[in-house]
Amino acid sequence: MDVLQIAESIIDKNLSNGIDDAFFVLDLEEVKRKYEYWIQKIPRVVPYYAVKSNDDERVMKLLRDVGAGYDCASKKEISQILNLNVDPNRIIYSNTIKQVSHIMYAAEKGVDKITFDSAPELEKIKQHYPNAKVVLRIFNLGFKFGCDHEKEAPKLIKLCKDLDMNLIGLSFHIGSFTNDHTVYVRAFETTRKLFDYAETLGMKLNFIDIGGGFGGKDLSVFDNYAASINAGIEKYFPSNDVEIISEPGRFFVDTAFSVATQVILKKPSEDGQIYYYVNESIYMSFLTMFLYKVNLKFSVIRKSKKEHEPKNLLSSIWGCTCNSMDKIIGDRMMPEVEMGDWLVFFNMGDYTTATSTKFNGFNSLNVFISDDIENL
Repeated sequence: MDVLQIAESIIDKNLSNGIDDAFFVLDLEEVKRKYEYWIQKIPRVVPYYAVKSNDDERVMKLLRDVGAGYDCASKKEISQILNLNVDPNRIIYSNTIKQVSHIMYAAEKGVDKITFDSAPELEKIKQHYPNAKVVLRIFNLGFKFGCDHEKEAPKLIKLCKDLDMNLIGLSFHIGSFTNDHTVYVRAFETTRKLFDYAETLGMKLNFIDIGGGFGGKDLSVFDNYAASINAGIEKYFPSNDVEIISEPGRFFVDTAFSVATQVILKKPSEDGQIYYYVNESIYMSFLTMFLYKVNLKFSVIRKSKKEHEPKNLLSSIWGCTCNSMDKIIGDRMMPEVEMGDWLVFFNMGDYTTATSTKFNGFNSLNVFISDDIENL
């Protein structure tokens, strides 16, 4: 069955039991296909899944079984992955800003790959986890993360030597949605120079983390990234003695999740539009509308009794909370629907379940796969 068929089966079974809540549909095969595509396109780069993007346990178990690692940012995320019986060596603690208690937890559990980007953070790690394998994050991402690769990085490499810390390599994050694919070649060139500098200090680095920011909706864009990454590796790190990882999140999950929402009210508005209200919200699964521009795509499952040829009308879709800013889609021509119909939104896996709030008392949505239908 395809996503719409699965969604309609869940809707019918739920409604027969008096349940009309919105829900997610998860296509685990899509996650697996994305992993296989990654390995095919960038074979030298091991994906360490960014747990922050979507922490659905079934996704993380699948990635565990096919050989992925994990990018964790907190004690809770590390605990989630360790509870899946994952070897601590398959985890990188990549948050450059860490609580002491979280560092000590990582030390207790043997999660030893830890990222930093400043002297105070390195000194904190030295005090509480002196045996850690530290990874220096270069390039500034905004003002919050990373160090200047020319002015700061050499000093921090030298500080690692002075503090007798085990610096194993470097990390960089180009940032999401960059259109300059060749930037990866330049990033590997900079990394090579810093590797060479470290060697002059008697430090042999053997680890590179190329970060995340890879979307999975348009694979032709990813192919361009892959070509640049492979070119950079071939030119500057052709030998297999350097381990290279990445931190993809949305690449694996964005197209694997869809969300089904019911139209709970339809009314004409004073501005000439049709206003639809659904049992979802930008404070729940559509919080990504705050994070970055999203062109939402959806299909209609008609459950209302009205029989008519739907017209395209100027419409807006509003969320179910009492906040007046809770608009999911504004000012769009869309097919007319009725109260009781369902809208199934596609490409809803990244930063949706993970960022959902309980504002106004609405709970997070259930996530179903096709195997769940028989158990409803």
